[in-house]
Amino acid sequence: MYQAISQTTRETGSYVKQAAISEIAGTIHIVADSPRPLEQTIDALQQKYGWVVDYEDPQFISKLDLVETAKPGDPAPDLNLPALLPGGGPFKVEFPAVSPEEEKILQIVVDSYNRSGNPGRFELRKGQQGAFFVVGAQARDGAGQISRQQVLLDVPITLAARKRTVSNTVNLICRKIAEGRRIAVTVGVSPRNLLDHNDATVGGTRVSARELLLQTLRSTRHNLYWRLLFDPDSKGYFLDIHSLRTSF
Repeated sequence: MYQAISQTTRETGSYVKQAAISEIAGTIHIVADSPRPLEQTIDALQQKYGWVVDYEDPQFISKLDLVETAKPGDPAPDLNLPALLPGGGPFKVEFPAVSPEEEKILQIVVDSYNRSGNPGRFELRKGQQGAFFVVGAQARDGAGQISRQQVLLDVPITLAARKRTVSNTVNLICRKIAEGRRIAVTVGVSPRNLLDHNDATVGGTRVSARELLLQTLRSTRHNLYWRLLFDPDSKGYFLDIHSLRTSF
């Protein structure tokens, strides 16, 4: 049963910085604890296996899916102004260590998360050339009920196919998403030098924003992946782009 999570206040220091991953008697164990424990688990799988998996939050709009915490670096900390975060917490998953198949393991992880009582429900999707996306498709609505949402990067957009920097192309995709869904999407953390100094010729008519974003990042010939994170305070999204460290 999906367990209700009441809005409360939690110290950010009580979370762990990264999920613990271990192997015992032929079984891989992952233990996460963060506002987004599924994202943290995916990061652990990436560190162990080198899998490049994109992650997308649903919209967390219900108080049952949120926690309050003091904003880091607040200019007036004495006011103790709250910041809202997804109300995630502990999450554990395990699977056989022998011959791990990426799609099978990712599905185990997503299914386990959806039964865990943590906020949001997710789907595993497979794209072109073996790309995998963990997509938030459901969360609690204003009445506190789990309901399906329009997935943000599913929005079809039209983009003229012309040469632009990767950075400009990503920003344009974000603007097109905002126009189509009336929700702000801002580029957050990214390898700015790489994006500013590589070009992409990407476009199409009513192509999903996800597909255009994937094509754009792949044009750099680097292992880039994204984390599309919902900000409950602004009710918008931040698109963080990271480069995989090739040390496997």
